[in-house]
Amino acid sequence: MARGWRLSSYVGRGVHRAHRGGVRAAGAGSARGGEVVTANLIGLVLAVGVALYLVVALLFPERF
Repeated sequence: MARGWRLSSYVGRGVHRAHRGGVRAAGAGSARGGEVVTANLIGLVLAVGVALYLVVALLFPERF
């Protein structure tokens, strides 16, 4: 280990514990979870719509 650093003091430096000393578990109850899922669904619908539009425009270019 370089310059006498102990592994335990180097790894996790700058990472803070959650309140009450524990680590929060990720899951459905995490903060802003519903907003992220909604944004992802909207993005997915828009991406599929654009992809379908481009495929139809490629197959029938005279209509566009």
